[in-house]
Amino acid sequence: MTNNRLHSRLVALVAAVAISAAAAVPLVFAQAPGPAPALPPPNPAAPMFQQRGEQYRVYNFPGTGESIPYRLFVPSRWTAGTKLPLLVSLRAGNTVDGPYRAGNDLVKQAEQRGYLVVTPMGYRGLSQPYYDSPYPIVRPNGPSTPGAGWTAQENQRAAEDVMNVIRLVQAEYNTEPARTYIHGQNPSASGALHLAAQYPDTFAAVVVSSGPIVYDTYPFSRIKGMGLLVIHGDQDTSNPIAASQKLADAARAAGVATEYATVVGGTHLEAYLTYAPQIFAFLDKYRK
Repeated sequence: MTNNRLHSRLVALVAAVAISAAAAVPLVFAQAPGPAPALPPPNPAAPMFQQRGEQYRVYNFPGTGESIPYRLFVPSRWTAGTKLPLLVSLRAGNTVDGPYRAGNDLVKQAEQRGYLVVTPMGYRGLSQPYYDSPYPIVRPNGPSTPGAGWTAQENQRAAEDVMNVIRLVQAEYNTEPARTYIHGQNPSASGALHLAAQYPDTFAAVVVSSGPIVYDTYPFSRIKGMGLLVIHGDQDTSNPIAASQKLADAARAAGVATEYATVVGGTHLEAYLTYAPQIFAFLDKYRK
């Protein structure tokens, strides 16, 4: 066998082994420092472009090309020439469907009041998303561990996913920039507070439900220009209501325009859904 033929066979063998290994072990490449990949604009030729009503959407995550889902509601009154407010309701459990459950008032009120509502996946469908927030949730048996079960990269990309989806919806539906709001329940309440402090120019108000954070190091000064609504159901057996009351008191003492409400009959998962009329009435008072 000639040297050329031997070399060709060796190259083919190495290639075959590499392909086999790649099938078993994902390849990880170090990324060179530089600007973040650009988020492609909405595609007017897409089948669901500027559609109204409840819908599932997918976009490609910049830099990875992964298809990431999100849930969206657009009220019937929306038109291309109408600027409407946007409420970002973060996922707390394992699905983007939580804020859209049948029989709740959130989407009904959004339709009546003319709000878009969007729920990003948070990059991965793992439990207990914190969206890169470092602030634990107060629990009866001690504070939670933010991002437990998530890698640092997944946690960071969860926050990036939220901001990607906000920009996509704002661009496609020409929403009113001064009226973008964020809500979180349980661990996603920690995420909502974190994102509000990270992007104070984006959000006009924050709503947290059953999400009392350990606030000792929270930068309340970063959200001073926003409204903060803290709610907690009196039937919530998962997180202590007193901790939510203390969170509201601490925010108020730090100069944040804060309201607190106990939702009578409200459970851990349902309080914010049944309190929707009051939530939208609160949001209506704030703009950037």
